[in-house]
Amino acid sequence: MKIILGAIKEFNDDALLMARQLGSEGFHFNTPPIATSDEDYWTVRALKWLKEYTEKFELKLEMIENVPIRFMEAIMLGTPDRDQKIDNYIKTVRNMGEVGIPILGHHFCPTWAWRTSIREPARGGAFVSAFNSKAAESGINAYAASAQHMARFGKEIEPPTAKELWKNYEYFIKAVIPEAEKAGVKLIVHPSDPPLERVAGVDRIFISCEDFERAEKIAKSDAWGINFCMGTFSQLGGEEAVMEVINKFVPKGKVHMVHFRDVQGTVDDFKECFPGDGRYDPAKIMYALYKNGYKGLILDDHVPFINNDTRWGHTARANVFGYLNGMKNMLKYYENSK
Repeated sequence: MKIILGAIKEFNDDALLMARQLGSEGFHFNTPPIATSDEDYWTVRALKWLKEYTEKFELKLEMIENVPIRFMEAIMLGTPDRDQKIDNYIKTVRNMGEVGIPILGHHFCPTWAWRTSIREPARGGAFVSAFNSKAAESGINAYAASAQHMARFGKEIEPPTAKELWKNYEYFIKAVIPEAEKAGVKLIVHPSDPPLERVAGVDRIFISCEDFERAEKIAKSDAWGINFCMGTFSQLGGEEAVMEVINKFVPKGKVHMVHFRDVQGTVDDFKECFPGDGRYDPAKIMYALYKNGYKGLILDDHVPFINNDTRWGHTARANVFGYLNGMKNMLKYYENSK
C-alpha cells in the first residue's frame, strides 16, 4: 500500500512541497488544467510537463483522476459526436502511456458529484460537505461545476435513463480498453456520489457493488479497475458495505486507488467527517485492505476545512496523512509481533 497526497485541480508548489516533506512518495491530480480551450485531449507535451513538474518535488505522478467535462459529456450521453470524443480519449490514454503515467480515473455520472452544502458544521467548528436528498430535489447543488452542468438538463439535454447510461458505458469501455492495454494504463471507475438511483430527476449508475461486477464483466480486462471511494459506499451501508467491496475486489487485484474518507448519516442525508468519526472503524478497514493483499494507492480525497487552513487544506491533509500512515505502520508491528 502506498499512501499519497493530491486531490488537487491546480498547480500549487506549496502542496507538492508539503507532500514531499511529510514523506509522500507520490502525488495525484484531479482534472489538471493542462489542455487549452481548443484541445479535446491531453497532449504528450502537456502530460510530460505535468509529470516533470511533479518530479521537481521528488514525487511520482501516480494517477490523474478525471478528464475535463467537455472530453466526456458526449460519451456519457451518447450524442452523435461521441465517436470523435472516444477517439480523443484514446489519444489521451496513449499519450499517458507514452509519458509513463500509469492510472487514469473516470466516472460515468452525467450530473457528477453532488453536495447540497460545503459548510456543514463538524467537530470543533470545522466545516465539511453534506448532502440532503430533499434539498437536492429542489435544485440545491453546492458544487458550482455540477450546478452549472445540471442546469442544462431538461432544457438543452435530455436526461439519459440508467439503461441508456449502461449502454453508453459499454460502448465506451469496449472501445478504450484495448488501447489502455497496449498503452499500459489502468482505467479505473469511481462510484457515483451520492450513490442514489436518481438525483434531481436524473438516473445514476455505479451505485452498488453489483454495478462494479457488471462493469468488470463488460470490460474483461486487467486494464479495467476500481477507484474505490469508501465514503460513497459508507453512505450506502457503513462498514459492512465498505468491507463487501474490499473482500470481493481487492483479492482479484481490481482496486487500484482507495479514497479513505467517511460520512455520518446515510445516503439520503449525510455529511463528511474526520477519520474515526464516521460509520466504519478506520483501523479495521486498513487491516482488511492489508489482509486481502492490497498493493495500490490510498488517498485522503475530501478533508474537513479546519480553521485558518488553505483552500487545498494543508493542515487537514497533514492530519489525515499522518493518521493513515500511523495505521499502516502499526500493521507491520502487529504482524512482526505475532
